[in-house]
Amino acid sequence: MSILRRIVAGVAVAATAAGLTIAGSGAASAAVVTPAVQGTTVQVNITEPLPGQTCLGMLVPPYVAIDLIAPAMSGDLMEVVRALGARDDVIAMRTPGFIRLPVTLPGLPGTLSAENVPPNIYAVTVFCMRSDGPVEPHLFPAVVGPGLDPIIGSVEGSTGS
Repeated sequence: MSILRRIVAGVAVAATAAGLTIAGSGAASAAVVTPAVQGTTVQVNITEPLPGQTCLGMLVPPYVAIDLIAPAMSGDLMEVVRALGARDDVIAMRTPGFIRLPVTLPGLPGTLSAENVPPNIYAVTVFCMRSDGPVEPHLFPAVVGPGLDPIIGSVEGSTGS
């Protein structure tokens, strides 16, 4: 198994342990989330949100997955979101424009992005939620950077060097 496949598999296992639905796995969802990587920019387009639904996005390095197991065991997906938000190596995505919000506007299609992302292999993690419903998670793998840089970034992050 290649390094990339192992990393993606590790993120998928941790996400499954956290109770997340892997995007594209056939689970029904309201918001349609479409990620794209261009150089060192990661963008997520969100269409068809439910009324009042807002989405937030993060780029999660795969070595963070092991730290999500304990919050996931609580059964509360918001514990996982809080654990991700407390980490310095998780990159928050924001809306474009002058005022860069960390979430899309409620009930409206939107875009979240992160620029100048360090080369690495990430899990693009998007949580869509509204006050009267469950959190709708989406998870996609993303390779950011040219050549072997993403693999080197991932190895350096996981070893702490």
